[in-house]
Amino acid sequence: MSPAQKPKTSAKGLETRDRIVDVAVRFIARNGARGTSLADIAAEAGVSQTGLLYHFRTKEALLNAVMDRHLAFSEQWLWGDGPDPGIKIVDIIAKHIANWPSQHDGKVANLLGMNIVVLGENVSPDTDLHPRLVDGYRTTIDRVTATLRSAQERGEMRQDIDPRLKAMEIIAFCYGIEAAWLVDPTIPVAAAAAQWAAQQTRQLATGSATP
Repeated sequence: MSPAQKPKTSAKGLETRDRIVDVAVRFIARNGARGTSLADIAAEAGVSQTGLLYHFRTKEALLNAVMDRHLAFSEQWLWGDGPDPGIKIVDIIAKHIANWPSQHDGKVANLLGMNIVVLGENVSPDTDLHPRLVDGYRTTIDRVTATLRSAQERGEMRQDIDPRLKAMEIIAFCYGIEAAWLVDPTIPVAAAAAQWAAQQTRQLATGSATP
């Protein structure tokens, strides 16, 4: 059978796959990947372990699907307004953070928590997901650096600020406020993010920056 003739996954199959990933995200956020078995996930998702293995042949494959879910989430909010927001990227981040408390279904908290747990479990270079996590971090830094450099070229951002170091600072802020909010969801993340974004804009903008 040619690739063009390969049967597509049914709508029911896609729904089952998504449900398995949903459960995996939630369980990993709570118990860690090492503390979560495929049997646990299958039982909660309402499928047999054989059924789970039909969609994800190994635990590593499922973990990568979970990380893909977080990547899609990050892509949508960080770059959903376009690939080159310039210094307005800090406002985009603040707007995204302000929405966290309204997500009552827990999906955002689970995604953020899962990512932090997976990062903690894969700090060592000999862990399975370490290469992917390093690559993802570096790619994000590269993209934020590129949009800040473009802002400099357009005259929107001061020339005496290193775009790469600022990109690292921006991502560090995101990691930090994510962890703080997960520990204490009552903290005023919207106000904190808005104040941070305003401070960053004042620091970054030149006299010729667009309003």
